[in-house]
Amino acid sequence: MTEDDVKSPVLDAEFWIMIILLSVSIPCSISIFIYFYRQRKKIAIQHHLTLVLVTLCFMDMVINYPIALVQNRRQRVISATASFCLLWNWWAYSLITTLIWVAAYGSIERYLLVFHNGLFLTRRKRIFLHFLPILTAIIYSYTFYFVVIVLHSCEDRWDYNSLLCRLPCYVYSQPTASLYDFVVNTFIPLTIITVANVVLIVRVLWQKRKRQRDWKRKWKLSAYLILLAVFFMITWCPGTINSLIYLYTLSPVSENLQMKYFFFLPSLLEMILSIISVFFLPDFTKTVFRFRRRTVKPHIVNH
Repeated sequence: MTEDDVKSPVLDAEFWIMIILLSVSIPCSISIFIYFYRQRKKIAIQHHLTLVLVTLCFMDMVINYPIALVQNRRQRVISATASFCLLWNWWAYSLITTLIWVAAYGSIERYLLVFHNGLFLTRRKRIFLHFLPILTAIIYSYTFYFVVIVLHSCEDRWDYNSLLCRLPCYVYSQPTASLYDFVVNTFIPLTIITVANVVLIVRVLWQKRKRQRDWKRKWKLSAYLILLAVFFMITWCPGTINSLIYLYTLSPVSENLQMKYFFFLPSLLEMILSIISVFFLPDFTKTVFRFRRRTVKPHIVNH
């Protein structure tokens, strides 16, 4: 740990940005949970994705982010042990990969819901096309990183003064696992998110040009995922490009950029996701902040 690291204005800026956004995002997430509980019998299938994404982000905000905030202030992890670093990395990598894969499939699913909604009419189709892919993304992500991070065959070089204790050893000592991780868990889902939403935009705008009657409804269904896709591109692309550079060069400069700057960007997406989501849930304010009206019965005076 250097004196520059302790006094870094970047660390201060990241800390206060996280504090401000978390103070808004966590109440928004809780409000969304209340919304889904009260709407549980009549919620539309397209809003299930919102619930899953918000839940994943909320779990990360209440489990991972407090640890990161402490590390940011102290420049020291809360428990300087190898087992803690293993579990912290396993949780962080697994959850963020689950999030991006759920968003990737959600982009495909949203296209199907907008233009081929008949695919989801039966219960069997909903299980295979709606619930099973999300469950698969969760199981796959946590299993993959448990294998490469916890059940690894390399030697970790943890830095207890750095975020996430620096990098797990497979990243810099197992090229095959590292390349697979980059291609399958970053590049492919980001490409799916981009392509699926571009196709969605083009087709909805084409229908608008053809003056089809229901294009407004389809645009309304598409807008949420399109906006999320834009934020995914903004927050993920810099780190993805830098990861590719590090993958082939193992440059200390790329590693430092990733740890100090680019790891922070995806957390911005997680913290603003619930804030964005509240604007796309129908009757959100009425559902969450409803109050029972007290009826005042007239008092009849008998003479």
